[in-house]
Amino acid sequence: MNESAVDVVRRFYESVAEQDLAKAEACFAPDALWHLPGKGPIAGDHVGWSAIRDGFLAKLAPLSGGTFRAELLDVAVGDRYVVAIQHATGDFGGRVLDITGCQLMRVQDGLIHEVRGHYSDQEQLDGFWAEPA
Repeated sequence: MNESAVDVVRRFYESVAEQDLAKAEACFAPDALWHLPGKGPIAGDHVGWSAIRDGFLAKLAPLSGGTFRAELLDVAVGDRYVVAIQHATGDFGGRVLDITGCQLMRVQDGLIHEVRGHYSDQEQLDGFWAEPA
């Protein structure tokens, strides 16, 4: 791992904060996998940029009433993986999100190839993203 791995993770979090999906796309390999555990409209395996964008990232603002925020707290770099530590918040429709999470990322040649989410309170995460009845 090198500094380009940290840079791409930081650029990705900046793009989410800016809700700039074109900027986010430049961070991912075309065949990237994002695994989001749990149940609900954004959970599952999203394979390829269009699935990551349409099945996950593009849903964050509408499902949270535009309140979702993911603040990058720290980045840990190992020999094979990068861990992005985040604080995620949101408040919409009587549902509140306030959790920490770790995104285990495999970065190669300056692009994100795989992301696997791990969260401090999976039940709270699932409840926040549940589609209103």
